[in-house]
Amino acid sequence: MNSFDVCVVGQIVKDYNFLPLKKEKGFVKSPGGTAFYSTHAYHLLGLKTAVLTSFNNNDIFSLTPDFGNGKISIFNNVNATTTEFRNFYRKNKLNFRFQEAIFNNRPVSGKLVKAKIYHFGPLILNDIDVKLYQAVKKLNGLKVLDIQGLNRSIRKKKIIEKRNTKIKKFLKNFNILKCDAKELHLIKNAKDKYRIINYLFDLGLSEVIVTKGFFGSTIYSKSEGKINIPSFIPTKIIDSTGCGDTYTAIYSYARLKKYSVYHSGLLASAGSGMKTEKTGPLYNSFKMIKKRVETICKI
Repeated sequence: MNSFDVCVVGQIVKDYNFLPLKKEKGFVKSPGGTAFYSTHAYHLLGLKTAVLTSFNNNDIFSLTPDFGNGKISIFNNVNATTTEFRNFYRKNKLNFRFQEAIFNNRPVSGKLVKAKIYHFGPLILNDIDVKLYQAVKKLNGLKVLDIQGLNRSIRKKKIIEKRNTKIKKFLKNFNILKCDAKELHLIKNAKDKYRIINYLFDLGLSEVIVTKGFFGSTIYSKSEGKINIPSFIPTKIIDSTGCGDTYTAIYSYARLKKYSVYHSGLLASAGSGMKTEKTGPLYNSFKMIKKRVETICKI
């Protein structure tokens, strides 16, 4: 089997984004999910990229051209349907998002290809076969987990967030964890966030990324401590869907390329901010991202 720089694992979904600036159309329809935004970002950054996913293959026409011309290797479930999300945003509340979803009940399954980065992006509990979480533990490489889906389920189309009492068995298989502040406190019943961070370090994680939307992010490194990362204010704000996925992909790319934790965080923050300037995935090159970072820090 071919070897890749990165293997992304997660569902490619169909997003209906209800944006404050798009009232005349009601919504913007687009592909979405970690498996879309992160995969596109890794490919744009020049990595040989594979995605292990589950969606209706007939929906591939709506993806970016690189998904359809063979430049990105797609390993898809046979005869899968596509999970749908409806994302509602409020004007002047940039960190607010209300979601509804229809799950395809076809978890991502198959075999993990050999890669230098394994990036898991669950969107809903059980949308990735648990066997894949077990398999990644035995593989070499940088193992990255976006936690959001492990604490989310669907009830009457509504997304319900609650603590997953079995989450330990997933977390211990990864090196880098990405979450937001609310998701961090769903990991363990503790008011003190440092108790949660140390719990994660004890499980074997080396870096924990806590994103705070347009308020920046904080990275907790087992070797370097707490590192605050500022946000980079976009020239205009059109669509923040997929920003967290973009952040995580750029950060993982930078760590693979031996950038420091701080510089990797700055690059990720700048790139995810640039992504908000238009709908769809990231289209800015690494050179452009680095140029924006160098307005505040030489790297």
